[in-house]
Amino acid sequence: MEFDIGTIKHLGLQMYSTLPPVLAELVSNAWDAGATRVSISIPVGVFSGSSTIVVSDNGDGMSDAEIRDGYLVVGRDRRLSEESDKRNTPPFRKYMGRKGIGKFSGFGIARRVEVESCKDNEVSRFIMDYDQLVQAARRREIEFDELPATGVVSQGTRITLSSIQKYKRRSVSIGQLRRSLARRFSVIGEDFEVIVNDDPITPEERDLHGLLATDRSGSAYLWTLDEEIVPDSGWRVTGWMGALRSQDAATEDITRGVVIMARGKLVQEPFLFGVNPAQQYALAYLVGEIHAEFVDQDEDTVSTARNGLVWDNEANDALMKWGKTKIQQVAREWAERRRQDNLNALEQNELYVKFKQEASKSSNQRTAKAADKLIRDLISRNPDDTPRDVAKVVEWSLDYLEYDAFWELAEEVRQTDIYDAERLISLFREWEIVEAKEMARVTEGRIETIRKLQELIANNALEVPTLHKFLKEFPWVLDPRWNLIGDEVTYSSLLRERFPEAQTILAEDKRIDFLCVRESDTLVVVEIKRPQSVASMKELTQIEKYVMFLRSHIRQSTDPEFSFTKVIGYLLCGRIAAGYEPEEKVGILRNSQIYVRLYKDLLSMVEKSHSEFLEKYEQLREIRDRQ
Repeated sequence: MEFDIGTIKHLGLQMYSTLPPVLAELVSNAWDAGATRVSISIPVGVFSGSSTIVVSDNGDGMSDAEIRDGYLVVGRDRRLSEESDKRNTPPFRKYMGRKGIGKFSGFGIARRVEVESCKDNEVSRFIMDYDQLVQAARRREIEFDELPATGVVSQGTRITLSSIQKYKRRSVSIGQLRRSLARRFSVIGEDFEVIVNDDPITPEERDLHGLLATDRSGSAYLWTLDEEIVPDSGWRVTGWMGALRSQDAATEDITRGVVIMARGKLVQEPFLFGVNPAQQYALAYLVGEIHAEFVDQDEDTVSTARNGLVWDNEANDALMKWGKTKIQQVAREWAERRRQDNLNALEQNELYVKFKQEASKSSNQRTAKAADKLIRDLISRNPDDTPRDVAKVVEWSLDYLEYDAFWELAEEVRQTDIYDAERLISLFREWEIVEAKEMARVTEGRIETIRKLQELIANNALEVPTLHKFLKEFPWVLDPRWNLIGDEVTYSSLLRERFPEAQTILAEDKRIDFLCVRESDTLVVVEIKRPQSVASMKELTQIEKYVMFLRSHIRQSTDPEFSFTKVIGYLLCGRIAAGYEPEEKVGILRNSQIYVRLYKDLLSMVEKSHSEFLEKYEQLREIRDRQ
């Protein structure tokens, strides 16, 4: 084989650094070889120095001459030399491979790639050793020793990866690997079987339709596509886009965005056609699959890494413009459909049904109509289901329908920005009787909340969603002024993608999650560390970077739905590292509205707030008793 070591480093070690794309290249080669079955053997559990990954197929196989003159020719376009010859003989397939570099993908995770192939009872076997390639780099050619047949391969090709470097003392999630392979090939199940550890991948494993959100009538949030992107161009796309269910554990490991397929294989990993996800709430849930054969037909427009398209030709540029327009259209339709669906849900809400019944009996119909409009406005302007908020407003409205002054209060609330929670609550609490009744509920709830927080800290709160959900439900634990917040999933995802956490961080110092929430017109960024974590200069500087990044991002956003007047930050951790620099840094951050909260301080702060609530409640109860 004639080669350039720099090419192999780039096409093997650097470009294929994870297992799914490595295996995808080998599966593609099997498809091009006419295979109907590909078997993959992956170690279960922690990899060791002797672990191997084996990929075998029942395809055409290769003779010695085909290996020398075809397989070992770097950069050979197999489509030009073979595809036209096979169009009239089964299986009638379009080749997936094109660049002649898939043979090097194994070097992305392993040092040795063994090839054994059988064609017409002739068996060829040899090993490509990366270290030997490096030694032969100056000669720019290498001769591989011919090895005796193992007796295992009677038809097709068997690739064995050994001396695996990427997964030493680690394990591979077989489930995630299966899902990744399933989503990379649309031909699985069409006279083509991919088997992982003796268990065939099913077409259902790549079908996300079952995970899409549905409306109250049971119809999925799904948009089917079949259109020509430019009239009379012949550039046709088919496929679908849809919205996943929100807050669903089954969708957590699914990358948001639309994939593009051509010739039965993924050519563009999930993306959003350049649409800013921060400008459309729906894009936090958008997934889809588009088939566009023209992107890999006459001209090679697939990137070298085979995971994205090159967009600088006429057809692909037209596809990008079409996709951007289509995604924006889907996002708008999703938002309107969700709004209407929420209104439909409101009609079935037990509290709202009770309110309508009571309102119909009220002698004060002006107040009843104002309250009804308030409740409907709250739901229609919020794209997420908000049962807790609805319940609170409906309860208030039920309690005070007969008060004539409530009409003025309801009208004022309707004219207030629904997202201005602090203003909304303060308007209701202008009535002392409302505050007295609400204070009773708050006091009882906060007593229980203190107990729950103490339990979480005592148990070190190791589960990822635990503290996230707790702080979202009880935001006043971080700041006593907060009573109502909105979860900003888009910004949480944006931070996780922009600032991935290094694998080398000690377990006790790893972050649990990002929590991005909306508090009135403020975006609040909370980095949640474990209760035993230590915040050093590195962690303090990092929370500053998160806030500065989002402040810059917000300034560039033009969508009024995602406009904020400021961004503030909180770092929730166990303790601050000793020394002058960390202590000084905490003060500097505080001046920039970035705060460090220690778990022990949360408890004392909540307990202090609790004592004040008890004292206030006693005063308000006397007021209530006089009513």
